[in-house]
This record gives sequence, structure tokens and C-alpha cells, in this order.
Amino acid sequence: MTASTITPLVPEPAAPAVERPCYRVYEHPITLEGEKLRPGVWYHGQSLDKQSGEYLPFDEWLCGPLHVEAVTRNEGQDGDYGRLLRFRNADRRELTWAMPNELLAGKPDSILSVLLGMGLDIDYQRRAKVCQYIAAQYPKDRVIAATSTGWHSPELFIMPRQNIGEGKAIFQSEAGNDDDYRQGGTLEGWQAGIGAMCEGNPLLMLSVCAALAGPLLYHVQRQGGGFHIIGDSSTGKSSAILAGASVWGHGETFKRTWRATGNGLEGIASQRNDTLLALDEIGEADPREIGAVVYAMANGTGKARASRTGAARAAKRWRVMLFSSGELGLSALMAEGGKRSRAGQEIRLLDIPARRRYGAWDNLHGLPGGREFSDAIQRTSVTHYGHAGPQFIRKLLESREQDGLPTLLAQLCGQYPTNNGQEDRAAERFALLAMAGELAISFGILPLPTGAARDAMLGLFDVWRAGRGQGPSEDRQILRAIADFIARHGDSRFSSADDPQGEARDRAGYWEDIPSGGRLYLFNRPGLEEAAKGFDLPRVVLALDNVGAITKRDSGKHQALKRLADGTRERLYFIDPSKLEPET
Repeated sequence: MTASTITPLVPEPAAPAVERPCYRVYEHPITLEGEKLRPGVWYHGQSLDKQSGEYLPFDEWLCGPLHVEAVTRNEGQDGDYGRLLRFRNADRRELTWAMPNELLAGKPDSILSVLLGMGLDIDYQRRAKVCQYIAAQYPKDRVIAATSTGWHSPELFIMPRQNIGEGKAIFQSEAGNDDDYRQGGTLEGWQAGIGAMCEGNPLLMLSVCAALAGPLLYHVQRQGGGFHIIGDSSTGKSSAILAGASVWGHGETFKRTWRATGNGLEGIASQRNDTLLALDEIGEADPREIGAVVYAMANGTGKARASRTGAARAAKRWRVMLFSSGELGLSALMAEGGKRSRAGQEIRLLDIPARRRYGAWDNLHGLPGGREFSDAIQRTSVTHYGHAGPQFIRKLLESREQDGLPTLLAQLCGQYPTNNGQEDRAAERFALLAMAGELAISFGILPLPTGAARDAMLGLFDVWRAGRGQGPSEDRQILRAIADFIARHGDSRFSSADDPQGEARDRAGYWEDIPSGGRLYLFNRPGLEEAAKGFDLPRVVLALDNVGAITKRDSGKHQALKRLADGTRERLYFIDPSKLEPET
């Protein structure tokens, strides 16, 4: 190599003079006052020398190059202030974090743990001064901050690392490195390994459509809700959960379990706003809490909490589609905790049995068995993921069809046969999924024929309806409770009306024979209230009336006056147990 081909060394640039004390950020090595300084945030200070009485300069390296780019705030300019930080991590990748200002009120650990986790080099001995540096910066630029994912406006969808649509805003969170909306592989790979496999597999279609329906809740102005797949172990239900999760992120990472507390699930739900909350294994949830958690997840409002000062903090809010699995249904799990499920809870989380031809599947698409099909779905969910959801948002914005979605939903709802308000609500959720699926087909995201999603949801609605039984859920619960009470206590807490002095412990009423065979049970008021504990008495009487179980009554009343053999008279509810539940 000749001298002419050797690149000469360029002297390191000299930094301009500094007025101490101050902070400086250097992107490259520099020379300051004859000293070579490495890239990063430096504190140029001075200290008093007690002997000479002079101020002596000193320089402290705090961390790698860290810039405070702008002040962040919510659109109303009255809260959620923060700082927009920009830096390079140890792998030289440039990262940003919209840091909430409220973290500056606590210990430095809450900020440092995030920055260290994102890969910023920090001097351990001077780590607290990094937070002092951030607090001392007052940039002029202002950026709109969004504190939740999802729709920021009808034209802008916000995710932790990307915005889709028109408008300027940045996602602000206490966890700067928490981004479950990652991408891997390709959309084409996902379409081949999961999208195409939905054909002939209603439960797989249900999972994918539930994931795609989350963003539509905003445009049709509906609360969240969800579906719960019930099946034995190793039927494929967990694979269905992974398939739905892969629409937005890595299947295993985006999916969570019911093991989290109610408070923990609130935090997860707020991070999944306008997308999918995928939860596996409902059996890991606390049966005493699960009912309240289901209400909260569907209604989209967290618990009110107090701040450090005692003032009320704004409750977390979200709008999310819930997709769950487990070996038990909601009502069975709550019963284990001594709780009775309400219709409102059951209608918010619809039970769907995983009893198909091959476990959770009907069409194996050439694979030898259900296990092999489940394994294939699982592999795809962790190799090709995070593409379908964002692409769905892009195509939805490009189509300009958002304003027509409520009308389209109403048209689809008209295709579902319903008999009461609860079935209407369930039908609307199935219709919402059908709409999401058909839109995805028209956008070229789901490689399926037109009508495939609509037909699958109609079929699953029939399955849900058949498994649920006829009539409102509260009616069925009330009638079953009374029938069970009679079965348990018919001979111990009732005696013949012809023998009112007969033995009856903690009397609930009497019985009398009927000519056609069998008995009528004549409940006193406390007995009927106990039998249907948890329901108001007027609601109990309505349920009994709906099936014609009250056989005798006085004018304008639900009770009849009964003269007993000893001459006393009581107002009693005359109930025919044969009218309660078929299984009784």
C-alpha cells in the first residue's frame, strides 16, 4: 500500500467553550479544553477548592447520547405531559420514548429501568443524574401524546412503534420498551399458514375474525365483549387463541393467561385497546373474581384509584374484543368459587363448545390429524405474525367505508334468528365478527371466498343458541335453582299441607298431592327467596310465570291464601316442579 492510498487521520473536532455548570450532548468523540471526551451526555461542572478558593472545572459522563426532543401532552393541552426522548442503544439503533412527566415525581429507578432495558449505556455511579438531566431540559417543540393504543381519531390508528393513517401523535407509556405489536415473517406466510386454514374451520375463523373486529368497535360505537371456547385438554383451543393473537403480534407473546389479577388485566386491556385481548386457560383465574373481571373487560372501565395525594386518578379505559379458552365455562368456574353467574356476565363472554369433528377443527387441509393441524397453526403464529391487523387498518382507511359500517352491521344482524334481548346482543357480536371477516376477504387479507366468514358466524350462533337453551338466562338460572332446592329439601323442609304440624326443619313451605300424580310445592316467602337466592323476588315470580309454574293465585296476586288443617291461613306460592326444568 502506497502513501497515497492511506486515509489520513482526521483530528477529533473541538467542542465550543462551555459556561459551567451545564449539560452537553455529543454524538461523536470531541476534544474539550484539551481533554478527549467520549460520545454521550456530559455534565460540565465546577467545584470550589477550599485551599485556593477557586472554582475548578470537572466533567462527568452520565450516559450515551440522549436527546430531549420535545414536550408531549394530550390534545386538550391540559394533562398527560411528558418528554420525548431520543437515543441510540448499545446496538446503535435509534429509539424514542415518550416518557410521562409523572415518572419524574418518583424514584429514578422507574425511568432508569426503562432506559437500561431499551439498551442505553448509563454510568452506574452517576445514574441518578441522568434523571436530573432530563428534568432540566425544556424543549420548545410540542407533540401530541396518546396514552393508549388504537384510534386517536377516525383517521389515525396509534400503535407503540407505528402510526397508521393521517395525523400526528406519539404513543406515551411508562413502559417505553413494551411493544407486543411486533412483526415477524410475512403477511403471505400468515395467509398460507393461518388465513387459508380458516376455510371449513369455524372456530379458527372465530378467532381470526375476533382479532380483526376489535378496530371496528370504535366505528360502530359498541362496547367490547368476547367469546370463550370450552373444551377438554389437547383439543386445539389454545392453538385457536394463538391464531387470533398472531393477527397483531407474536402468538405466544401477545397472548396472555387468566392467571393475572384483575388489576393486571386492566393494564393489559388498556394496551390492547381497539384490538384483541387473547386470554388462555380461564381455569387459572380466581373463581371469586372472574365475574367482576369479565364485566370490567367488556365494559372497558377500570377501577377508580387514588393518587399519592389522595385525589381521584383517571380510571383506565379501553375498548377491546376478548377471546378466551378453558376447560370450564364461566358459570361453572364461578360456581367453584361459590358465586352464581349473571346473565350480563354470560352475554358478555359467550361460551362456544370446542366439539368439532377433530377436536376444535373440521377441515384438516390434508394434515393427518387434529394434533398435527394444531401444531401447524402454532408454528405459523410464531413465525409469521403481526401483519394482518395493521394491514386491515390500512385497507379500512383506504376504503373510506367507516361511515357505512353501522348500516352494514344492522343488515348482518337481520340474518340472525333471535327471540329476546339477550340473543339480540349475542347476535350483534357474531354479526360484528362476520363483518370483520367479510371486509378482510374483500381487502385481500383473508384468502377465502366471499361469504365464508358470514356463514361460519351464523353456524356458530346456532351452536351457541342450542347450547344455551331457550329463554332469558336469568329465567333458566332461577328455575334450575328452585328445582335444585326442591330436590335437596323436599322431604326435610316441607310437610303435607294436611299435616301442618308435621316435621319440617326451618320450614320453607308445604306440599300437597295433585290428582294427576306428583306434588305441588307451596312455598312461603322466605323459602322462595332462599331457593332463588341472589335474585329479587319480582324477578323470580316473573320467571315462574313465564313457564306457567305458578298454578294457583288470588286475584291481583302471585300467591294464594291456603287454609291449613289446623285452621290457620297462609299466603303461599303454589309451584308445580314439573314446569321448572326438563331435567328435573
